[in-house]
Amino acid sequence: MKARLLVLFALLLAACGGADENAENVPAAWRIVRESFGHRVHVIDGDVKCVDCHEVADAGFAKPPADLCKKCHADKEATIHEAAPAGAKTPACQDCHGFGKDLGIKPNSCMRCHAEPQGEHVQMIQIHGGATCSGCHRPHQRPSFQPRTCRDCHDDVVADHGDRTGATNCLDCHRPHELALEADGKCASCHATGTPAITTAALFPGGHERCTGCHQPHQFAATAVKPCTACHQAQPVLAAKDHTSCIGCHKQHEGAEPRACTSCHREQVAHPAPSKAGACAGCHPPHQRGMVGLAVACATCHDDVPIHGNAQCRDCHVPHEGKPVLAAALCARCHTDKVASTAHTGHATCQSCHVKAAHQPSQTVPTCGTCHREIATTVMPGHAACASCHVDARHAPGKPTPTCASCHQAEHGSAPAGHKDCRNCHDQHTGKMLAKATTCAGCHADRAAVGHGKLGVDSCQSCHRPHGPDGPPRPPTCTTCHKDALPGLHASKGHDRCETCHRGGHDPAPHAERANCVTCHEAQRTHQPKAATCAGCHPFSDGVAGAKATMPTGR
Repeated sequence: MKARLLVLFALLLAACGGADENAENVPAAWRIVRESFGHRVHVIDGDVKCVDCHEVADAGFAKPPADLCKKCHADKEATIHEAAPAGAKTPACQDCHGFGKDLGIKPNSCMRCHAEPQGEHVQMIQIHGGATCSGCHRPHQRPSFQPRTCRDCHDDVVADHGDRTGATNCLDCHRPHELALEADGKCASCHATGTPAITTAALFPGGHERCTGCHQPHQFAATAVKPCTACHQAQPVLAAKDHTSCIGCHKQHEGAEPRACTSCHREQVAHPAPSKAGACAGCHPPHQRGMVGLAVACATCHDDVPIHGNAQCRDCHVPHEGKPVLAAALCARCHTDKVASTAHTGHATCQSCHVKAAHQPSQTVPTCGTCHREIATTVMPGHAACASCHVDARHAPGKPTPTCASCHQAEHGSAPAGHKDCRNCHDQHTGKMLAKATTCAGCHADRAAVGHGKLGVDSCQSCHRPHGPDGPPRPPTCTTCHKDALPGLHASKGHDRCETCHRGGHDPAPHAERANCVTCHEAQRTHQPKAATCAGCHPFSDGVAGAKATMPTGR
């Protein structure tokens, strides 16, 4: 036994830095162990003997107990790993300070264990895993996990974020051992109620997926926000002076939904009907390519509406009021002459005849009888075509119509003076006699009260015709009615012409006064100058018998 112990002791000396001449007698595994960090510090570079830590037995060196280090390092308290988290083994000093074959294990080689999840540490350490852990953590001091300030290493990072300034506030967003991008998901936890308050609608798949897509990390000032064109560089914008900023219309923290146009454009808009895109965007799509001007062409929606001549839609329609009121003032913009000629007439409202004037001006207009129904149903044959007299009835109803003589030449040419205007007696539409013209007395009351006018309503027509066409209306001879021989001097030569003494049919009483007789009987001018009338001696009736015999001849 004593000899065996001497051999082991020799081997121990060689393994722990004994004479190099004995090195070939030491197993290779032992030589590797003595080069470990723990053995080098304690044995090779220090004055600790192997037997100070190891017990030598027949089986070789026994592994030192876990609390062995306390024998020399009683002042060192393991503050970090004084108790392992649930599900993990409480480490000993040798687990962090390497004495075994893994020569790379030095103090602070925490990744020996933390390269994998450990107990409550459900994530492996990634960020800062290559750094010296004791640079932030104090394994033998309290507080052990209180890290150094981030700015001690990250002094080039500007961490201004609202009112969170200073180095220690990095931990408001970043956990020490998580990936940097993990901080993206934490913005909502502060801004759900903070300033500014940002709802969860600010982030959405396929668009604004994370806050740092627009806000550069550590540069959250408004002036440092990435411009929208950085991502939407090919997005056309409606050419308007107030549409230069995307956030003028889009609420970037509310799902990028556009604001209502009326938030800036206060005027009331009635056209088109509100759509999903909004009433304004129906005509003014803010991001449409190839659009000329500020609005799409009306035909984009109204592709089935006929065009009114060469007019443009805006010539008649007020864009933000929809359909216009088709008043004469509107038509007058182009049809000045027609509107002027119909003013103050029953045809002043264009759409009364042009029902679809706006888009179908050439459409057949209603007949005159549509409005003038009474006239259309009573008009006499030959006058049924309104345009035969009313040449421009629709647009110039007040224009003088042609005279009746244009068609009724024979009647007009044979009408006596005073009867030249047919409308004095006739209704021009029905041809019927006017009420005042049913009898001649309606106009000739003075003549109807004397002579033949007293004979009744038909007496005038016995002698007169109002007009042709059978020739001029000359009265017939008196003998047409007075066919019987008249008494007295009526039979005397020279007295057989009625008009010699009778002034006319309207005053048939004879003019027997002396002055009338002497116009023919000049020689008798001085005969019985005191006689008022010749008929007293020279009778024309049956009142004086034999007067003819006593009547001088040629006087």
